[in-house]
Amino acid sequence: MGRRRMRRRISNAIVIPLLSGVAAYFITRQTGGSGFTLPKSAQQATLFAPANPVSLAHDNTVHDNAPGSPARLAVDDVANSVSGPMIGGAYKPADGAHAVTEVPDIVLHDAKRNKDLHVRIFYPNEPGPYPVIVFSHGAGGSQSCCEALTRHWATYGYVMLQPTHDDSTVQRRNAGEEDINFLIAVRDALKKPALWQSRPQDISFVLDSLPVLEKRIPALAGKIDVEHIGVGGHSMGAFTADAIAGALVDLPNHPATNFTDSRVRAVLLLSPQGPGEFGLTDHSWDHVTLPLLSMTGSLDLGAGNQGPDWKKIPFERSQPGAKYHVFIEGANHMSFIRAKTLMPGRAAEGDSILGFTNAASLAFWDAYLKTDPAARNYLQSDALPEFSHSLVNVSRR
Repeated sequence: MGRRRMRRRISNAIVIPLLSGVAAYFITRQTGGSGFTLPKSAQQATLFAPANPVSLAHDNTVHDNAPGSPARLAVDDVANSVSGPMIGGAYKPADGAHAVTEVPDIVLHDAKRNKDLHVRIFYPNEPGPYPVIVFSHGAGGSQSCCEALTRHWATYGYVMLQPTHDDSTVQRRNAGEEDINFLIAVRDALKKPALWQSRPQDISFVLDSLPVLEKRIPALAGKIDVEHIGVGGHSMGAFTADAIAGALVDLPNHPATNFTDSRVRAVLLLSPQGPGEFGLTDHSWDHVTLPLLSMTGSLDLGAGNQGPDWKKIPFERSQPGAKYHVFIEGANHMSFIRAKTLMPGRAAEGDSILGFTNAASLAFWDAYLKTDPAARNYLQSDALPEFSHSLVNVSRR
């Protein structure tokens, strides 16, 4: 009996830690995709260099970073460290050469719809003109999202406009809805066609208001290139950009409603939707011809647990020509707009995915809003998949 007890103790000492380790692995691993660390080439390229200084402004009181100032010299040092558009396969990884000013909130009034629209703005300080990108937040979000993307793009010579839509939890709470929370906002966004309609209308109203913005923010005068406009968005914001590109939306008593805005030259869809949400149908994309880049990942699920293949449908069913789809192994629904991860040990993974997102999206904007042939060649090449060690896959049509 003594020997049996001894064998049992030895077995327990070996088996229990082994089983605990296996259980811990399966509990903490990201199913559906593999984790990874930042590639060595990306570390050497300083994928996330120190951010450019951003001066703050409210409404029409704007303060630029003066040339020759310490802040601007710091920007120039970062810019000089980037010798050309690519470093080891990364597309413009550090912030660009432009110092950027932020207008945190300006309110535009839409008399036709009798509503106020809050807008956040980033713009380069140097004389323009610059292409314009309107970026639409996800359901329940607000204009305060996504600056890891929008501010980065502004440093490369873009005027960024970020409106807050009616589904925003912050906006609804400020309007007196004390019980509103994020989950309720998302549920309402999925079920209320009025919200599907108001979002693309917000985008077109922002474009209508470009002359107003130049008057209210004098530093914007001469910086807005109305001939080169893009629209991007994340999640429900991707739907918004999709609708602006011409994806047809079924509204009550108004099937196949068209929200196309002819002023828009290209659209970016971060975690878009396939048929069955927001009034989108099997044939919604039949006539979408604009340059389009969509993006999803192995852990990116829809509201109904639809998988990444469902999110690829806008790319697959739109008209061929200047269509791109980026798939990132290990990316979840929020990976495309922020580097934060739930597990501190995966911080490098979050930084990497956000870097891949910025590389593909900035190359897309440069290719189709600035007609930069080097950017288009980058999108057509395998540079990003190779740089990511095959964690990124790019499809083209």
